Amino acid sequence: AGIFNNNKYYSLDAILSKDSIYNIIYGERSNGKTYACLEYAIKNYCSGKGQLALVRRWQDDFKGKRGATMFNAHVDNGLIAKYTNNEWTDVYYYSGRFYFCKYDEQDNTKRITANEPFGFAFSLSSMEHDKSTSYPNITTIVFDEFLTRGMYLPDEFVLFMNVISTIVRH
Repeated sequence: AGIFNNNKYYSLDAILSKDSIYNIIYGERSNGKTYACLEYAIKNYCSGKGQLALVRRWQDDFKGKRGATMFNAHVDNGLIAKYTNNEWTDVYYYSGRFYFCKYDEQDNTKRITANEPFGFAFSLSSMEHDKSTSYPNITTIVFDEFLTRGMYLPDEFVLFMNVISTIVRH
């Protein structure tokens, strides 16, 4: 398995074949690394293998439309419907949680949402607020955009390890 599928977009096949606890993916921009990781997490959740923790540097990375549109490509490509056997068709983001949802066919403004989130948003800049919460069903952690051309947080690696410690208690 190569690192690209259809010679264009990133595939996780090669890196997952290593069966490592941690995987670090470097690559060109806009080739589907985040898309592939989020698809992997959706697929895992739908097959009963646990929830997603999506980690980013800043809380602003999840505010408003940034959080609400995180899975738009997966929705547009029909992956939510595919992996949920058409039970759900969209993703709803609320209060740091990602839920599968669908819209009522009679009234497209009425949303029907899953009872349980399939994923959670974590930011390194606000990790102190998440320390006392338990996340026993998270099995996939994606630290997205961990490289920057701008500024890193003071003690960023320590903050990242604290987030990991909050999520992985055992």
